[in-house]
Amino acid sequence: MDRLMITIISLFFTLWSFAQGPAITIKIEKTQWQVTVGPDSILWINKNNQVKIDVKGGDNYYIGLKGGRIKNYKGKYSLIVDTEGAATLTVYEKLPNKKFNPIYTKLYMVKKIPDPVPYVCSVKGDSVIDKLQIINDNEITAIHEFTNTKVPILGFDIIIPIGGQVDTLTSNNSHFTLEMQKRIYYLKSGSVLYFENVYCAMPDGSVQKIKPFEIFVSETNKYKVGYRVIGL
Repeated sequence: MDRLMITIISLFFTLWSFAQGPAITIKIEKTQWQVTVGPDSILWINKNNQVKIDVKGGDNYYIGLKGGRIKNYKGKYSLIVDTEGAATLTVYEKLPNKKFNPIYTKLYMVKKIPDPVPYVCSVKGDSVIDKLQIINDNEITAIHEFTNTKVPILGFDIIIPIGGQVDTLTSNNSHFTLEMQKRIYYLKSGSVLYFENVYCAMPDGSVQKIKPFEIFVSETNKYKVGYRVIGL
């Protein structure tokens, strides 16, 4: 009887094991993300910095910019920044329970677009110029080196030293007024002309005020022979 019970129990476990089948192992593969961001490593203030962001591996991702904000229009990304320093772009994998896993990070330098560089009759600001060259060429210009373009001057003021005092004269375009030319003609070599409230028209249609600058006035023989100032 005991032997019969043992045989029945052994048969039961054999049938149960057969019914269960072989052990099955389930492997969950980790998502393989591929992120490409380019091409620049500098972001400019007050500019739509367009960048290419390509994320492969899934749709459960989020892109954030610490130190700025992102605009996304039909897959085209623009990074907007307001303060000089640095900004960090991070691509996150979205996980359950509102969790995020960073899968890519890029650090950007944030810079201000340089102001246009002023020129007085083709002489760069804060340089030395013959006073008669000012009268002869009679024009202020500015070069926007960021776009490598010449930007129009809309108006400017000059502060002219006379007899230990200073006087401010205004032009409403890029040229020196007749009164400016008369005052400049009588300046002594070594005098300094101060320029302020210099406004120029930027390529994007905005008006920008250039930082004040100065020009050191000298006197050479280049313009002296046969030269006459109209109105003097």
